[in-house]
Amino acid sequence: MKRWLILFVVGCLAVAGAANAAVQKGDTELDALGAWITQNGEDDGGDIDVFFLSAGVGYFLTDNIQVQGAALGAWTEIEDSDTDIWAIGGRAKYHFMPTNQWVPYIGGQVMWANAEDDSDDVDGVLWGPVAGLRYELNAYNDFFVEYQYHIWSGDISDFLDDGHALFVGLIHQFK
Repeated sequence: MKRWLILFVVGCLAVAGAANAAVQKGDTELDALGAWITQNGEDDGGDIDVFFLSAGVGYFLTDNIQVQGAALGAWTEIEDSDTDIWAIGGRAKYHFMPTNQWVPYIGGQVMWANAEDDSDDVDGVLWGPVAGLRYELNAYNDFFVEYQYHIWSGDISDFLDDGHALFVGLIHQFK
């Protein structure tokens, strides 16, 4: 019984570590996030597998407001046709409770995007809201989960309409 109690207390102390300040004005950070999505296709179509990667470099203008340059890539095969999607642009995020170990945030993104498959090459704009939660692992690294709602406009909207994405990733801060 004592061993379990000691293990429980040590586990609680590891999770409840004190955070000096998870995010601060003037911090620059690099983040990388990714996801793997698989969807069952219709009866007459094939299954859809999508691999997403995104990276960004951000700067905190205040303790709460971050601006970020970002890039996104997605690779998929739809009905035996390889499709590649690329996007580059920016994000802005507002971080709530920046001195806590758990830091929720909301924001938005706007990116120029290009999609090409075996027969088409189209471009347009990817935009939409983002929301996430970051957890401070140590003074320089955070783990985060981010939801993005993708809205496509321009010629690319003939190819893609809208969609939901849930990413996990790591953040490295340069203090």
